[in-house]
Amino acid sequence: MAGALASGLALSFAGSARAFETPIITFAINVHDWRHLDESADTVLRLVAMFRRYGVRGDFYLTPTMAEEYADRRPDVIAALNETGQTISYHVRAPHPMWAGFDGPIAGLSGEALTTALLEYETYRLDLRTGELDRSRPGGFTYMTALFGRPPSTVGTPSDKQAVRAAAKRLLRELGAQAIVIYHEEGTAIDRPFEWDSGLLIRPSDFSVTRWSNARVTNQFWWNMLSRQDAADFEPLPYLQRRLAAWSATRPPIITSLIHENNFVRRGAESWTLIYFADRDRTRPLSPPYDLDAPDPSQVRSASEQARIWAAYEELVAWSAAHLRVLTSEDLVALASGRRWVPITGG
Repeated sequence: MAGALASGLALSFAGSARAFETPIITFAINVHDWRHLDESADTVLRLVAMFRRYGVRGDFYLTPTMAEEYADRRPDVIAALNETGQTISYHVRAPHPMWAGFDGPIAGLSGEALTTALLEYETYRLDLRTGELDRSRPGGFTYMTALFGRPPSTVGTPSDKQAVRAAAKRLLRELGAQAIVIYHEEGTAIDRPFEWDSGLLIRPSDFSVTRWSNARVTNQFWWNMLSRQDAADFEPLPYLQRRLAAWSATRPPIITSLIHENNFVRRGAESWTLIYFADRDRTRPLSPPYDLDAPDPSQVRSASEQARIWAAYEELVAWSAAHLRVLTSEDLVALASGRRWVPITGG
């Protein structure tokens, strides 16, 4: 099906020196569960092995805390990500001041003072209990650049303050970032698949294999639905195939498959939620010092549920590797820039 679809949808884009004829999919994995580090590490290693088995790469969005914890306690994860050439991207979670509701340390700053303060958070380690910086240890974006030997490809700037977002974009671009997440699941214009913001490619996504609805429920993550009677409606590969069959635009779609590493193993709110928020919906930020021993609201999935999620995800990866063009944000930047992209493969 994908080949037939692609044959009728070739298009060269202004600003790009090459055409793409086949639908593109990116497998983005947000990595943030530092409270269950071994679960997180083992999940990432399993994903790395899966991508390598099918000859593709994943786009791993690590928080600086996860990079630090892996380096300190699970260096095998850092080695696997590097040796297999996975794409490393960057995002933040509370209590980083770019996270909405936690911007106290940079409140009222502007101009050079704001940029300098943000640079410190991308240079030194964030103390998860106090929200302050430990200037005796490296951290942030620059730490990840040194750890992986290259700057993270794509970044997020989730502040609710326009001035903070603007300063962060400029700073992270100067530090080596290439792309930015503006919308998570969809939002790309049909006639402008590659757009730029502050010198950063806006990560394109026409639609996402992440969450959808059926006749009974609305906007549900597929991995939470595979144990229900209507699980067939939420199998990710058939959903992708339905969306491809219905695609009628004048170019192939750019698709994003999003998941968090904890979703394979746990359900419910993220394990760190009640450390930083007074509610599970994360609407009421707490103030420091934070209780790192706060109750963990997440729950371990049953072995059978975990197996169903892994099987469905691998089916999606395997089919995509055979029928679509699996690219990461690094590849998309090269494509959008008209540069030749060469996938990195491990030995």
